Amino acid sequence: MEPLQHDDPRLVGPYTVLARYRESASAVQFLAYGTNGATAVLSVARPALAALPAFRRRFQAEARTAERLAGGWVQPLLDSRTDAVGQDGLWTATAYVPGLTLGEAIAVAGPLPERAVRILGAALAETLSRVHATGAVLHGLAPDTVTLAADGPRLTAFGALGAAASAEAAEGGRLSVRLGYLTPEQLDGEVPGPPADIFVLGLLLAYAATGTTPLAEGPPDAAADRIAHGTAELDGVPEQLRPIVARCLAKEPGGRPTAGAVAAELALEGAAAAAKAAPDGWLPTALSASIAEQAARVDALHTPLDGTGDAGGRVREQQPQHEDVGGRSRHLAVELFRG
Repeated sequence: MEPLQHDDPRLVGPYTVLARYRESASAVQFLAYGTNGATAVLSVARPALAALPAFRRRFQAEARTAERLAGGWVQPLLDSRTDAVGQDGLWTATAYVPGLTLGEAIAVAGPLPERAVRILGAALAETLSRVHATGAVLHGLAPDTVTLAADGPRLTAFGALGAAASAEAAEGGRLSVRLGYLTPEQLDGEVPGPPADIFVLGLLLAYAATGTTPLAEGPPDAAADRIAHGTAELDGVPEQLRPIVARCLAKEPGGRPTAGAVAAELALEGAAAAAKAAPDGWLPTALSASIAEQAARVDALHTPLDGTGDAGGRVREQQPQHEDVGGRSRHLAVELFRG
């Protein structure tokens, strides 16, 4: 969480912007409040990208996906502007839920314990199952698109834009997007289907359990070769989790389990029930304390505004939240599409 910059918006639609929250390749997230006084997270598309018709189409499509998936581990959209570029640009709004991204959580407390990995994986797999039931592919999993909240995880990206390692305007007004986590079939030039999400889920679970990503660490060219041909090193993954993670990382798409099978194996009773059954909460104490501290800082933003309506100057400088863990690269960026 950081103070607003001089060129950041102060008003977006009916929302008064309070502070910067997080950033992605395609958008900046702000904390804001609306007419009801409740805190919201605004994801505002970067203006240079919002000017591209291809970006606007994808932004709109991903907002529609978020609306369809609302409920469970997906926060409903409170409001959005996805149909035109104007003074407010393109944006979506969801209710603020205190939490850390998976990448932030690893930086704070290191790898998650097995119980937390199971609940995380089951929640994501339950959401993927809903996506895959329509034959669609999510393309939205990455350490920074999964938020760990006190009552369970949340998915915050619903397509390639949200999970992109980079997004930029290309020649001729085209949109070039690169994903961080890739699959063997993508590297072979094939169009990925639902099993691609399962492969990325396997990478994400291994990262949650160990703090490193199998196959994808190191220089991009070598990592691409390992993803295509290498065997994942899973010795650091808890023994009871290794078989399901290994099946998720099968080279052939047909050898990977379905999302429903992953969810059932990780938490047969369901992620929500498993999280509630944890006597001391589903997260380690250090993460619970960090989430509570974040919530207190956000509550402190709700102070009387000065005469300009700008509350951004009241935010204390915070340490950057998107830290690379121990200098290790979490992502392999390879181009996904040009549109």
